[in-house]
Amino acid sequence: MSLLSKYLAGWQFRSTTPTFDVGDEISVFIAETNGDGDGHAYVGDTHLVVEDAGPETVEKRVRARVTEFDESTATGRGEFLEVAGESSYSQ
Repeated sequence: MSLLSKYLAGWQFRSTTPTFDVGDEISVFIAETNGDGDGHAYVGDTHLVVEDAGPETVEKRVRARVTEFDESTATGRGEFLEVAGESSYSQ
């Protein structure tokens, strides 16, 4: 094994379109909401619609449980669990 191989062992690149499994509980920032009371979160190029994350959750970190996910389009849906924190730039 070369020195370079030893140095790079275990390294991997992060994807710009991460995937999730149904049932995963994740922490995301809600970027915006629509008129139906659902929030939109973006993790890289992956888009999640978080049901019941209303306007009060915009720019806050929330916990959500993934309820469906389509790996081919990097889109999915999740259910809002709780507010987990404030944005680092909120006043």
